[in-house]
Amino acid sequence: MNWMNDLYHVYQKLDIAGYQQVKQDILTAQITGCNSGEIYYLILQQLVLIKKEQPAVYELIKNEAESIIRSGGLGYAA
Repeated sequence: MNWMNDLYHVYQKLDIAGYQQVKQDILTAQITGCNSGEIYYLILQQLVLIKKEQPAVYELIKNEAESIIRSGGLGYAA
């Protein structure tokens, strides 16, 4: 599964759990990037911030977040 699919599942989980601001922060990072590498890097930054500042939220998305991290941004077509 490519990391964009994992990201989609992250968005779904955040919606269901009511973490709209967290989802918006990640979406902002996603649309701010100019190319696939930059988008991936910005999303990684958001995931690290979530892990550090909101561990309960990170626990909710941990499987997908770690899959995104492991993917290295491969498999994304801009």
